[in-house]
Amino acid sequence: MERTISTGVFDRQGRDSISGPFFYAALTASLLWGLVVTAIVAHKVIASQYQPGLWEILLLGLALPIVGIIVALKSDNPIVSFIGYNMIVIPFGIILGPAVNHYSQDVIRNAFMLTAIITFVMGFAGTCFPRLFENMGAPLLLSLGALVLVRVAQIFIPEMQSLGFIDYIAAGIFSLYIGYDMYRASVVQKSLDSAVDISVDLYLDIINLFLNLLRIMGNKK
Repeated sequence: MERTISTGVFDRQGRDSISGPFFYAALTASLLWGLVVTAIVAHKVIASQYQPGLWEILLLGLALPIVGIIVALKSDNPIVSFIGYNMIVIPFGIILGPAVNHYSQDVIRNAFMLTAIITFVMGFAGTCFPRLFENMGAPLLLSLGALVLVRVAQIFIPEMQSLGFIDYIAAGIFSLYIGYDMYRASVVQKSLDSAVDISVDLYLDIINLFLNLLRIMGNKK
């Protein structure tokens, strides 16, 4: 579930259609919606003891989210973008439920708390100290590409699955991406559609950060 696709919302320029405070309020509400919906769906899936097969994982964890990202990317209508957003968060909840259920409640709780702290700190830094992140685009993109290749290799080479330091590197990349995306949100055209679209990127950053922290803490246990 790496963040391999990013919306093109950050390339938009022009006159703002909503105020800055309303933009950030809409962005926060949209992001919280996605995270809460994912958590609720994951909880219900755990309660039902559902276990997805390979094709279901590919459909729910890859195909549908990619379609959802494309829908959000291509649309300038916030309602359509929001529909695309939900095509990501609901399938992810179905897949995350069984995956998270392998860990203890303490590990899940600690990973959640650390994810929340990192998200707040990096989001604050990206908004208030933009110069720290304005030149990170290319290095982060290269790092993400290398991470995706390593993750693919881990699927086919079992010996690489024991390389725990990869999870630390991945957590660092997605932490920086939170700050970078918040920096880019501060310079983008302010509109409801942009707020929804940016929440897609931040949602993927946070979910991937949480998953990597979960693996790190789970391995320690």
